[in-house]
Amino acid sequence: MHHEGIGSVGIVGSNPADIQGIVSQQELMAGLAQRGPHALQLPALIFMRRQVLFCSCDAEACDVMLSMTRQRFRHCVVRSSDLAIAGLVSLGDLVAALLEEARLEAGVLRNIARGRMLSLTS
Repeated sequence: MHHEGIGSVGIVGSNPADIQGIVSQQELMAGLAQRGPHALQLPALIFMRRQVLFCSCDAEACDVMLSMTRQRFRHCVVRSSDLAIAGLVSLGDLVAALLEEARLEAGVLRNIARGRMLSLTS
């Protein structure tokens, strides 16, 4: 997971659209601490977090982040309108997206203010 830059993995059953849980680096480290190095030979479902948070593709990032924060989830499964799995988003992904959005909005507001200032001085 570290080499691929993956923070978590969804665990599916026989139906790939059915997420049964999530295994993240946090769960793996807890498993190693509890069971020792041989824990890495055990099935992933032993370590997975069975409660899964879902959101839709068109959900607002700030709403998903709020749900994740309130429910203390670090990852959320994203589903398309037909309930197929579209991806997995982390709290860090959402924070980065919202910061980028705020940066872009600040840039637009600065440009509008500069334009108005220039029009007033002309």
